[in-house]
Amino acid sequence: MIPEDYREFFVAAAGASGALIGLLFVAVSVFPEQARQATTRVGFNSRASAALLVFTNALVISLAALVPGVSLGWWAVVAGVTVLTFAAGTARSVAGPARRRGHRAESLWLIAGLTIIGGWEVYAGVRLIAGLDLGAVQALNYVVIGDLAYGIARAWQLIGLRDTGVVSSLRLIAGRDPDATGLQD
Repeated sequence: MIPEDYREFFVAAAGASGALIGLLFVAVSVFPEQARQATTRVGFNSRASAALLVFTNALVISLAALVPGVSLGWWAVVAGVTVLTFAAGTARSVAGPARRRGHRAESLWLIAGLTIIGGWEVYAGVRLIAGLDLGAVQALNYVVIGDLAYGIARAWQLIGLRDTGVVSSLRLIAGRDPDATGLQD
């Protein structure tokens, strides 16, 4: 059972997650040809899938937290293992394309982000299964915030089909972006 102090956070997170899932569907439908082209298919699909996964993860955890009397720990463990499994699957699916020059770093960041989110979620879930731990509830709050931020970053990449990281943005500003229009994944 989650303390009442956290209820408003989970209500807001559930609403934001639902809205972002809807916007993600719009973003994916605007660029359907990117999902079919051989040069952009893996990057597009991995980014879109990762965004949908973390938005859904935030939605499920937020909604489960609102159910009276629910043990949020089990929900967090199952959701975290799902994210970790997806990260492993993503690592396998991008292994071939990641070997090409310039694609390895973006693929690693994609996998690292999912691994961090899933790992913290499992950690918080295990702590909650052991008993109500406000530190674990706060960790889940940060996982949900991380889900939303990470999903927004992946969805934003879908629109321009390019890397939007800090280093890539600085290279673009400095005029040293070798691939100003191409997919980085």
